[in-house]
Amino acid sequence: MGRFQGIFGIILILGLAYLFSNNKRKINFRLVFSGIALQVLIALSILKVGPVFRFFQGVGKAMGKLEDFARQGAAFVYGGIAVEQKPGTIGNYLGGGFVFAFNITAAIILVCSLVAILYHFGIMQRIVAVIARAMNVIMRVSGAEALSNVASAFVGQIEAQVMIRPYLPYMTKSELLASMSGSLACIAGGILVVYSNMGAQAGMDIAPMLITASLMAAPGALVISKIVFPETEESQTMGKVKMEVKSHYVNVIDAITHGAGDGFKIAMNVIAMIIGFIALIAFLDWGLLKVGQLFHLSFPLSLNWIFGKLFYPIAWAMGVPGEDVNSVATLLGQKLTINEFIAFKNLTDKAVPVLSQKGLMIVSIAICGFANFSSVGMQIGGIGVLAPERRADLAALGMKALFCGTLASYLSATIAGILF
Repeated sequence: MGRFQGIFGIILILGLAYLFSNNKRKINFRLVFSGIALQVLIALSILKVGPVFRFFQGVGKAMGKLEDFARQGAAFVYGGIAVEQKPGTIGNYLGGGFVFAFNITAAIILVCSLVAILYHFGIMQRIVAVIARAMNVIMRVSGAEALSNVASAFVGQIEAQVMIRPYLPYMTKSELLASMSGSLACIAGGILVVYSNMGAQAGMDIAPMLITASLMAAPGALVISKIVFPETEESQTMGKVKMEVKSHYVNVIDAITHGAGDGFKIAMNVIAMIIGFIALIAFLDWGLLKVGQLFHLSFPLSLNWIFGKLFYPIAWAMGVPGEDVNSVATLLGQKLTINEFIAFKNLTDKAVPVLSQKGLMIVSIAICGFANFSSVGMQIGGIGVLAPERRADLAALGMKALFCGTLASYLSATIAGILF
């Protein structure tokens, strides 16, 4: 079966979306098929066309250079920190030692500053608008949801909604779900750089896979959300892609300072979540181990064991090789119920080993997104501030968005696995 095992995954993913659709008769199958075709085209272009693949490999190396540049700024603050590099040796941060909190803080701050500069000069808006127009023509979705989903591949899930703020009060529920789903299926540029460099530290070239995941997520989220919640209302932006967001920065210095400040807040939030979740996981694993011992189980009961069993069917259906299925299932569970940072940390640290190149590619794409329970709360709160009158709709659609965003990431990973 090999390569075509993933066909079962596509059937399962689309079948789940269809099963939970609130209006099966109104599903726009042209949109669904054109969106899947767009995902296939993106995956083929990056994974199979030599010059394109090498280009994105170069982009991955550029991401590595960004971390080098970020280290130059962080070295002034952290340069004297001693770190363990190899057993029996002590290095230092300035000399290339890796300290998770310091590295991710520096990288996120730098990327957020760069994005703010691009946003101030209108470059980011133009890039997003061009890609959104192409998606609007191919899939015939509304301008607001196309803009939001494409923007989510470059900026954070709340920042993407800022770009469509004028439309938020008037968007249909279907558009709102599509926009929320896209933000949960995609990953922000700053976080993408961090994950790429985490892989590079472990000798994994996952940058092209992460870029593939980010680009495939936008049409994928539209496909799944439009099956789950088909459009039945009249959209004010159907057929129109108009960017009305102007820079709110006074000048480029103001953009840099705000970008750096926002990046620091994001980095501190990431660090706090990781400390809290890892500590909580250790506590729960200790409790599960005791329960297992109480019932004389023949294996150490843990969250990883539970995740491995629960997500085993979907991991297999996605086309993961047999020797990797249990590990990939564990990472899928960690990403959905805890967060994607924990899953990527365990993948790149090889705490949950994935052995084959195909397994690594599928899981890298599948966990590359913000779709987890904590992100739903952040999204409802963040978008609720931008459009207070839609807070009730946001709360009602939150879990649907999590479902759609998760399935969109799985769909991208499955398609890529078939083409690999």
